[in-house]
Amino acid sequence: MSFLEAEDIVVLNPIYAYHQLYSIFALYGDTFLVVSPWGLYMANASPSVIHQIATRRTDWVKPIEHYSVVEQFGPNVVTTEGSTWRDHRKVSSGSFNEKSNAVVWKESIRQAQQMVKAWGRQDGSDEDGSMWVNDVYPDAATTSLHIISRSGFGVKLLWPGEELEEGDEEGGYERFSSHEPKGEYTMTFKEKRLPFKRTKKVWEGYVNFNDYLHELLELKKSAIRDGQAEKDSLDLMSEIHTLQFLTSNIIPHESLLLTGSTIQVPLIEATNTHTPNSNTNTPNEGDPIFTTPDILGNAFIFLFAGHETTANSITFLLIFLALNLPSQRRLQSTLDTLLPSPHSNQNFSEEWPYPTLFNKLGNSYLGACVNEQLRLIASVTMIPKRSVGPQTFVLDDGRTARVPGNTFQHFCTPSVHRNPKHWPHKPRSLRNATAENDLDDFVPERWLQGSDANQQTIESAKGRDNESGHKKTIDELNNDSAMDIGSASLFNPPRGAFIPFSHGPRACLGRRFAMVELVAVIATIMKDYSVELDTRDFESTSPRERMGKEEKKEVYGQAQERAWTILEKELGGLVTLQCTGRKVPLKFCRRGRERFGEV
Repeated sequence: MSFLEAEDIVVLNPIYAYHQLYSIFALYGDTFLVVSPWGLYMANASPSVIHQIATRRTDWVKPIEHYSVVEQFGPNVVTTEGSTWRDHRKVSSGSFNEKSNAVVWKESIRQAQQMVKAWGRQDGSDEDGSMWVNDVYPDAATTSLHIISRSGFGVKLLWPGEELEEGDEEGGYERFSSHEPKGEYTMTFKEKRLPFKRTKKVWEGYVNFNDYLHELLELKKSAIRDGQAEKDSLDLMSEIHTLQFLTSNIIPHESLLLTGSTIQVPLIEATNTHTPNSNTNTPNEGDPIFTTPDILGNAFIFLFAGHETTANSITFLLIFLALNLPSQRRLQSTLDTLLPSPHSNQNFSEEWPYPTLFNKLGNSYLGACVNEQLRLIASVTMIPKRSVGPQTFVLDDGRTARVPGNTFQHFCTPSVHRNPKHWPHKPRSLRNATAENDLDDFVPERWLQGSDANQQTIESAKGRDNESGHKKTIDELNNDSAMDIGSASLFNPPRGAFIPFSHGPRACLGRRFAMVELVAVIATIMKDYSVELDTRDFESTSPRERMGKEEKKEVYGQAQERAWTILEKELGGLVTLQCTGRKVPLKFCRRGRERFGEV
């Protein structure tokens, strides 16, 4: 008998799905068990099994003990289970609607413009307007944080050199927008979005951020009492207080019973006929009671999850477009066709109306690019569930499997996103001669229905799942884990095959928020700019103007090889997948001024 050393057991790596992709499942099957002294572990890259488990919410639960790191300020929709989770989701979901998405769309366009301006002001920009960006992620994170802060909380955060405009100081939020700490604070609101960057800053960050959240909550409560509605904001924090008073004849500030630190919130669905007790202004029996920690916990998770994951997607999509210049040119051609031009006053949000334009873009090659990025690098690589008592499910070959209670399992996102049984693909990779298919490549065309090269695989996928491949309605898409941008013309994978926002009842509440932001930011940048890899590390001393086509091709190929190595072997992260080591440097330039346009 032989024993494997710990380093030989790949599933011990907490992000093994990112390193193994589909290869381990090709060896052991799309669903396999690992037996250990600590219990059973099940790995999943089967869309069918993922769908069964994800939709049986009471049979397979979230192991919430693993999420305590994001419960610093209180329980929230991510860290709870059972009836408590239902209450949190009921409260939180009311803010995510099409009216709110229009706010996100407008703010995303504005923030993308500000990010480009910030690149133009930094050291190293060329006289011709070219902008060298060593690491896109910090600026993408700033952009996403500004979007969720403004759209979700009514707080306008500023880029360096930007000042508050007339009317921005209304409501008492100017301390949150300041470039410098105000009053008793030792850090700005922006600095403490992640209060665990360095050990010595943990406590300071926690105390400051906690104080900011409490101050923000008091401002929201005061505004509700005074009957003041937020302007240009979906206002997630206030929504927790005033959610769905549509059937009540009580004005919002009278329907809150404030007792100490407890805020009792009557959650009245629009379709219900019951109302709070009009004599006492108290909630009906059975209505959830939300405490201050509940509100602050959800506010934190909205800020945290609402910016880091989307910032990753913005970063990786820009890198993929730089890696694949033909795809970038096709995207820009699509934008030229769909977007109004010229921008006489640069007021994109007025010229680009939501939702008409968003739905057009989502149905287009831009939607395909966004989906392809999410397929290749989803922010969360492993989605855990744990069985409650013995459970059965049907395997892909039709057999019924049974596992005991307390079986721990993962949906392996990078693996199921590359399962060749369920994804359109070509038989070989354009950049890896040894690969069996192109599922590790950035190929937005695989999402375009009607593509001759992909149609055979699409048809075979239809045969495995009678709901895949057909043109779904917007309502169906909103309930799926598919791209969720209202597209009825892009390829719809089998249920459970595309899970960048998880799947089933516990799928991400803000998935459409994220898609609106992604589409708006990328469209705003790529309409007027091109992005290329920074090749300066590979260039000779000869002037670039003298580089011939073959030399340019060689230089750019070296930059591509470096970028792919970083993306495929060097990503990591505590919560989400990021470039934690080497970065992929990029260059942005005005369209028509590309250095490698013919490569």
